[in-house]
Amino acid sequence: MIKAVIFDLDGTLVQTEILKAGSYAQAMHQISHGQVTESEVEAAFKDLVGLSRAEVAGNLVQQHLQHLIPDAFPDMEAAVRELISLRLDIYAQMTSDPAVLPKYSCEFNIGLLNTSRQLKMKTGLATMSHQVQVEKVLNILQLQDHFDRIITRDMIQNGKPDPEIYLKMVEQLQVQPQEAIIIEDSVSGIKAAMNAGIQVFAVTNRLTRFSVNSSNMLDPQFIINDVKELNLRVMDFIKSKAA
Repeated sequence: MIKAVIFDLDGTLVQTEILKAGSYAQAMHQISHGQVTESEVEAAFKDLVGLSRAEVAGNLVQQHLQHLIPDAFPDMEAAVRELISLRLDIYAQMTSDPAVLPKYSCEFNIGLLNTSRQLKMKTGLATMSHQVQVEKVLNILQLQDHFDRIITRDMIQNGKPDPEIYLKMVEQLQVQPQEAIIIEDSVSGIKAAMNAGIQVFAVTNRLTRFSVNSSNMLDPQFIINDVKELNLRVMDFIKSKAA
């Protein structure tokens, strides 16, 4: 029997990944003094969705800024720090208007969250975003009271695709891995769920659709490319597992 539904945040409940891609693209363009185009960064970001900010920044610096070391930056670590700092400033500006985030909310995924709560199932939020950002997003979307447990990047040692965040979540929700399902959008998130031994549904978006479908990690029945099918397919699965 399925007793809990666990959600990712970025790209799953709200399309903040699109905003984050834009903030990384602008930051990389600025610190490279125009040598790296925003389109190059946005293309590279598609393969980094779901990773921690340190991992994303490290990958982008390695791919695009190594030629500027040591002239523009003393070392890789300094370049990563500057990229993260600038990216966070740009992202904060993007999301400073409370009218922005609701435009990027994922109504069908949030609908599944509401259905899960109506059915008295336990709900969890497991995200690679940091607590301050998560609280801001949830408050704006008025979802702060929708979860029994919330785990952010600050609360774990190892980020996705390591299973730590999901193993910690089922422990806190007091359910077994086979009694939970996870709603994800990225390859790294899917790997984390599978490594934790928890059934995962991948709800793809324009940033993750190709990578998820081409990864061949999931049976097609667990890949949702049309979000309108999400509630029905997940509920059918839950009913099939009813004891």
